Amino acid sequence: MNIFGQDIAFWAATAGATTIKLLTSPFHSFTRACMNVFAAMFSSYVFTEPTLDWLGLDANTYRYAIAALLALTGEGLMRLAIQIVNDPTRVIAFLRAWRGMK
Repeated sequence: MNIFGQDIAFWAATAGATTIKLLTSPFHSFTRACMNVFAAMFSSYVFTEPTLDWLGLDANTYRYAIAALLALTGEGLMRLAIQIVNDPTRVIAFLRAWRGMK
């Protein structure tokens, strides 16, 4: 059974990661929870294949793990990208922090 071109195991991994994300996050409003679920599903659906290709990983082995990781981190990465676009000086601060510079 395929839903939007992905098998049920892909969606189960995404739903499981999304559920864990919602259960472990601080209390949010219903609207915020819905947006988190949308961001997790969107990130998993759109970025799984490109991430597998970029990292050079075997799709048959790592597809579900990457989908779950993207569901867990997708919303945070989207928020970071929006913050960087709104304030480009954050890129410099991020790169310095990542490299351990002050």
